[in-house]
Amino acid sequence: MYNVSKFNLGREALRQLIRLYKIKKMHIPYYLCDVVRHTLVEESCKPIFYHIDDNFYPDCEFNKDDFVLYPNYWGICGENVKRLVNIYSRLIVDNAHAYYDKPQGFACFNAGHKFGYKESYLWIKSETNNNDIDIIQDEKKELRKKVFLELHKKYSASNLLNIDTNSIPFIYPYLAKTTEEADELVKQIKGKGKMVYRYWSPLPKSFNEYKFYSRLVPIPILPLS
Repeated sequence: MYNVSKFNLGREALRQLIRLYKIKKMHIPYYLCDVVRHTLVEESCKPIFYHIDDNFYPDCEFNKDDFVLYPNYWGICGENVKRLVNIYSRLIVDNAHAYYDKPQGFACFNAGHKFGYKESYLWIKSETNNNDIDIIQDEKKELRKKVFLELHKKYSASNLLNIDTNSIPFIYPYLAKTTEEADELVKQIKGKGKMVYRYWSPLPKSFNEYKFYSRLVPIPILPLS
């Protein structure tokens, strides 16, 4: 069971969690939006960075009771979340890209604005729950799932990523074989009037995650994303 609170932005939910538990340090991945790191620093919480492997899974082990933030990348890493929840008692799940997923871990937050909703939520595990937030069922959710599956049918044969089609993700992540191929796909998508953002800030080429920065194309699913 979880206690749940409502916020305007996911970062506000994370900030509240840090304050509630007076968290002084937290493990976060190198490959992540700068907003998370900035939020930690602003709250005097030391970020301890970790690498991820080709399947977006942490490439290291943590102490069992460490505060570990794991982002459900793109909304397709639900299986990774399940594995980590069974290992780390203080796992914080960043569902900014997985708005429709049920909460898991010690704590979990999402980001409604990325999916066209006003509310973001923070869930904190508790022996009693103060509120039940039903997973939203609306036309927006169904349309996102439909377009996601259409994109997967179109791109799966050449996509280097294994995609969990049970998910309802933020974007369709396409990992190209080369930077040139990725750049050409971005050009094609922009030519259709859609915005494509590169995730996230540049990383050293020696990092395993550099392939994601340089060759991963986040294909928009809906205009609101």
